[in-house]
Amino acid sequence: MSLFLCQQTDKIRIGLLTLFIVLLLNGCQNGQASTNQPEQAPADQLPASSQPVTDGNSAPQPPGNEAPLTLWVPPFFSISTTNRADAVLAAALAEFAPTDSGLSVAVVPKAERGTAGLLAYLLTAQQAAPAVLPDIVLINSYDLPRVVSAGIVPPLSEEESSAFTGIPPALLVSAEVDGLRYGLPFVANLEHLVYQKALLPVPPARLTDILAQDQRLLFAGGAVDEYSLSFAWTLYLMGGGGVDEQLRLTSPQAMGAAFDFLRTGREMGLIPDTTLTLSSAQAVWTFFANGDAEMAVVPANLYYNQQGEVGETGFAPLPSLDGQPRSVITTWSFAVVTQIPERRQQALRLLQQLFEPQLHGEWSWSARQLPTQPDALAYWDTGNPYTLFLQGMLANSVPVPNPRVIEELTRAVQQAQKMLLAGEISTQEALDSLPFRP
Repeated sequence: MSLFLCQQTDKIRIGLLTLFIVLLLNGCQNGQASTNQPEQAPADQLPASSQPVTDGNSAPQPPGNEAPLTLWVPPFFSISTTNRADAVLAAALAEFAPTDSGLSVAVVPKAERGTAGLLAYLLTAQQAAPAVLPDIVLINSYDLPRVVSAGIVPPLSEEESSAFTGIPPALLVSAEVDGLRYGLPFVANLEHLVYQKALLPVPPARLTDILAQDQRLLFAGGAVDEYSLSFAWTLYLMGGGGVDEQLRLTSPQAMGAAFDFLRTGREMGLIPDTTLTLSSAQAVWTFFANGDAEMAVVPANLYYNQQGEVGETGFAPLPSLDGQPRSVITTWSFAVVTQIPERRQQALRLLQQLFEPQLHGEWSWSARQLPTQPDALAYWDTGNPYTLFLQGMLANSVPVPNPRVIEELTRAVQQAQKMLLAGEISTQEALDSLPFRP
């Protein structure tokens, strides 16, 4: 009787596992993509000889029945519409043929985050059905360490990464975990200052410059999550602070200066109480555009897309402790998941094509995303002052240190900033809530 029950239990387990894998496969192909089904770019924008690019739902088998090279990507990297960015990308992917028989490429979009996001799908597939994992994933610098910890992505060898020399070293750090490189940064983002030119002809370079005038500053002071850096954290990194191997902050002086600025700015009314209610960059931009402040901290990708909504606005580096222009960089990196030698070589050859400066530049300009390669920016409108500004910011970038600890420390710094802005704690109490190196 017990043997019969064990056998029946095993059958039930096998049946449930089979059903789960079937649902997972269907979700990987239809879950996120179902609301944003990728389409091929118009035929007149693609070379006539191109191999088909698929969306992961109906991937045709190329000659020899070789499985398509599969990419899991966020929505901004897609071929789902007929706009120029998608057409540029679709044409590049369609031309890719690393083998004599040709190899199609399947692009499968997923949400950037959440239960239907890239990270959730990767972790679930790794546990339940590793065979459905993609060959390549485009992952952000916050989630990459988690994917590495789960054993999904192996490190790149020196030989594999040696072909990608156009990425500045400071940006490459964002794709490293414990000193090993796991990804190749393709899209960057950074925060900078925007201001109303009519009310503020010269933007402040130092934090003390803000305190010396009567113009208000907005930023996302209400955000508490692992996907955003608090303003205090950004000021700390720009001020030379870091994180040591024991996961402690290295400079109480830099963090203390940042906290003092926030406390004084709040007390003087230069940081409005509204700041505590703003939990996203979009909310900050909306309040700034409505005239609720003369200055605001916004990311480059948002400003690039929405600058036309506001009249005469200027842009400048974030004010720093010493007045030197710097920017804290976060990235989206391509990571090669497959460990099959031949497919891994094919994946790297595809990435080499995508990182070709002209393609990288034309796609990023059309997609309104900041590329990681300075050479790619040369294919933007080089007569546009904003292009020149971004080139300078990339050249003076500060990477987020040791991405593995961001989740632990980000919330602690955000919470300390929030309580400080609410007047609930002093600068010293805020510092005492954080781990510092003795």
